[in-house]
Amino acid sequence: MRHTPTIAALIAALALVAGPAQAEVPVPRLAPASGLTEASIDGAATATAPDLAIEDEIRREATVDVSLAVADFYAARDYRPMWTPQRAAAVRARLAEAAYDGFDPAEYFVPQEGQSRASADVSLTEAVLRYARHAMSGRAKPLSISPIMTIEPPRLDEGRFLARLARAEKPVKVLDRLHPTHPQFLALRAKLGEALGTHREVPPAVGNGNMLRLGSQEARVAVLRSRLGATVPRGSDPTVFDDSLDAMVRDFQESRGLRPDGIVGPQTLAILDEGLDEDATAALISNMERWRWLPRQFGPHYVIVNVPAYRVRVVSDDATRYEGRVIVGAVGHPTPIFSDEIEHIVVNPYWNVPISIASKEMLGSIQRNPRGYFARRGYEAVYNGRVVDPGSLSWHRGMLHKVRIRQKPGNSNALGAVKFMFPNKHAVYLHDTPTKNLFSRDQRALSHGCVRVDDPFVFAEALLATDDKLSGEGIRRMVGGSQRYLNLARHIPVHLTYFTREVAPDGRLVRFGDVYGYDRRTQKALGI
Repeated sequence: MRHTPTIAALIAALALVAGPAQAEVPVPRLAPASGLTEASIDGAATATAPDLAIEDEIRREATVDVSLAVADFYAARDYRPMWTPQRAAAVRARLAEAAYDGFDPAEYFVPQEGQSRASADVSLTEAVLRYARHAMSGRAKPLSISPIMTIEPPRLDEGRFLARLARAEKPVKVLDRLHPTHPQFLALRAKLGEALGTHREVPPAVGNGNMLRLGSQEARVAVLRSRLGATVPRGSDPTVFDDSLDAMVRDFQESRGLRPDGIVGPQTLAILDEGLDEDATAALISNMERWRWLPRQFGPHYVIVNVPAYRVRVVSDDATRYEGRVIVGAVGHPTPIFSDEIEHIVVNPYWNVPISIASKEMLGSIQRNPRGYFARRGYEAVYNGRVVDPGSLSWHRGMLHKVRIRQKPGNSNALGAVKFMFPNKHAVYLHDTPTKNLFSRDQRALSHGCVRVDDPFVFAEALLATDDKLSGEGIRRMVGGSQRYLNLARHIPVHLTYFTREVAPDGRLVRFGDVYGYDRRTQKALGI
């Protein structure tokens, strides 16, 4: 006896043939951030016609309101379900803990009540992929924070990720591997976990007032002692600034990149009291976000600059070989944030004055006395490829686009004796400077964007540790005379970064000032 199709089956078949435009609109993928349950996908209510196989249901779900990666993934597996009850329960539990990654669990919550098994399967896959993108690349775009934050976050290969996830016996491990493994990221995530798991007591502020130093006596000294964890010898007055407190203040200042003079002035106070009224988690989350933008592997030998800390490090095989002070871009001329490679070193460099500096800071003085101005500062005017008498030119703004102003090598050269080049569109680099006195300042956002290194030859010694032909001492012996280019045998990665929170080796959370306001902007972009 020939089987006669039911009307319901014919309608369903026609819907499949007609394609997405005629298909039934599925249940929305996300629900409000409430009602998290532990029920498995198989426990979800059934809402599809009983005569449609699960593959046909998933085919229909995968044609409406899904990402291309998810649609391709299900098509490649002939629309078989992705999730077993056990795997789904494990992944749901992991997504529910997303707050400990700095994320909002509501972004990955998929309701189970009222969904068919097919809808729940596809929706969970979409939620997992969304989490994976965030874990790999972060949620905000670097360029949305600043146009000179041109770092390129690592990108998730979505097809490979979903295929790997489908094969995995323990999919949670696949998700966990997406996060950065840099020690500082892991340490910040641990601090976030502590902040989320404990009640936060706001410590007292030292507060503004007279500078505190050895011998000072007032109530604020007792607060300072409490903040630094300084003990009070029996019988001593806690409001007296004694030798033991002086030593702790100096240690604190040194750890924050300040001059360790033992004097609690405005800069030390600003760091001590900064952020006491802030959400303890916001700064941790925004710094974790910026770690996600960096390359997952820095390489065995690299340079890293942390702008808010005014510090540079040379790292080899996970050990710091050099750490020193730097001067970074002023607020009006911020140092760009990006990664590149140091390709060559220039000894006895010329300084080619940028047009912006020549126009804003030099043109008026040049117009008054061109020859005198150039002679006093060791400048040269280069026109049509040759050095010319600056007094022979008519100096106006248009002329600055035709004439190159450069400063000859020498003791007064703005770049000092050496510069470390990683050619980039921002035209910034690391270099020496003749104004060594500026490194004694606590706030060192003073340059036009480049990074000035305190002791360039010690830095070069660590930088060139893997180079068979070049060394810091060798470069020092080249100082004086004409400009020299030294190509590196191997390019060395350099990362210009922006972190206002670090975890010290002893587990202390160290905070640095938000010199360019990027922490605040990142938090706004993340909605925290």
